Amino acid sequence: SNFTFAQKDYNVYVFIAEECPISIYMAKPLREAVKQFDGKANFYAVFPSQKSTMATATEFLEQYELPTFQAILDNAQSLTKKLGAEVTPEVAITDKATEEILYCGRISNAYSSPGKMRHGRRINDLINMLTRITKGEKIAKPWLPAVGCFITFHKS
Repeated sequence: SNFTFAQKDYNVYVFIAEECPISIYMAKPLREAVKQFDGKANFYAVFPSQKSTMATATEFLEQYELPTFQAILDNAQSLTKKLGAEVTPEVAITDKATEEILYCGRISNAYSSPGKMRHGRRINDLINMLTRITKGEKIAKPWLPAVGCFITFHKS
């Protein structure tokens, strides 16, 4: 956008595993969300696996056309734990100023369980949540649980 100094009020963190088919599938709904909310939110791709490197992270973002996402390697998993993500892909939306977690859950309703796609209409939950949050609404818990590959937490 031309407004380089536009104040972005929200941070959107997407937890990704390079090999996870559902992470790959969610690239499209993620692109749609960026198209609508690039002016209001910063988009980050968080890679919680110890196997991830800046090279594999960058390759994923290039291959699946997510150039506006800033890669964060979270090999120590501190950000993942702080935001409460448990699977890839999962999205956390925070208030940039207060760091309050406003939503943490699924990106879309496409999968009912790992490997099982839902029939019927695809709902972009990330767009819905950002729409509500940017209007000042609070998203009540329970948040929509993400479906994907469980993040392996290692002992620190």
